[in-house]
Amino acid sequence: MVKITINVDDDLWRLFSLIVMHERGRGKRNEVIVELIKDYVERSSLPTNEKQLEYILQVEEERKAFLKIKDKLARDPQYCGKYVAIFKGAIVGCYDDKGRLAENVYKKYGYVPIYIDKVAPGERVVEAPSPELK
Repeated sequence: MVKITINVDDDLWRLFSLIVMHERGRGKRNEVIVELIKDYVERSSLPTNEKQLEYILQVEEERKAFLKIKDKLARDPQYCGKYVAIFKGAIVGCYDDKGRLAENVYKKYGYVPIYIDKVAPGERVVEAPSPELK
């Protein structure tokens, strides 16, 4: 069981508490919060296969490791402007071509969860084309 702390607006928390107390009785807020989280997870589009979820979480950890070192890498000519692959929190490859990098890393380590991103100064920009109106 994980214990977390969240910040909630005072008025929202009072309303939530009143509703829970009215519907379920005193001291049931934690149960309702857990139910809400379970419901949210069940409605999400994430796979429920345990191995897939494990891979998703591993890739997210690799992304965090990349973000920690991204600025340092952007100042290094060896990495700046290139793609890097992160596996187990370390750089395991660097190449100009993202596809070739992935191919090389998978060939060396097998099909494992890795994170690949381009090393560039500043924020990452993702472009998504808008649908055309007819």
